[in-house]
Amino acid sequence: MRLDISEVLREVGKVLPYDVEEPPLVDEDVECMQPITGRITFNNTGGLLLISGRAKTTVALACSRCAQYFESPVTLNVNEQFELNRTSTSSRSLQTVTVIEEDENPIAGKLFDGQVFDLTEMLRQGILLDEPTRPLPPTLPDGRCAHCKRTPEEVLKIAESMPDAEAEGTPINPAFAELGKLLKEKE
Repeated sequence: MRLDISEVLREVGKVLPYDVEEPPLVDEDVECMQPITGRITFNNTGGLLLISGRAKTTVALACSRCAQYFESPVTLNVNEQFELNRTSTSSRSLQTVTVIEEDENPIAGKLFDGQVFDLTEMLRQGILLDEPTRPLPPTLPDGRCAHCKRTPEEVLKIAESMPDAEAEGTPINPAFAELGKLLKEKE
């Protein structure tokens, strides 16, 4: 979703609330299982554009133990600020244009295209930052994985009992065990 925020940028002190109701986001980095909902507020303080609010959704993550996918809730707390610079359009004109100073990181997607804000990109970046680095699904009361029904110790025993693990002397991630079997069959 791309939002025209020119109204906020024109007037110092202007506050624009926006109710977020986005469809589930799916790309190579993020897979949302539910729509993204929440509220975001844009505030022009004169020198800064403040973007604040909250949004929530549910994402699909691969378990770091068994590699099976599970749904995990994500809550985004948005607190961003961007410097505003006002420039005149010409020496005779009294008209000014507000330019948003955005960090020039080649990895991150751009959030602004002139006075148009890319809400989808901001939500995507926020979800990526909120996801755990080693996702684990909920566990059952006895400590077993809710998906594979194994304890972490059982997963390690399975990995250690695989032929490649003994040959190499290091345990194999069970998530890649089936892939290893397929590669051996192909040889």
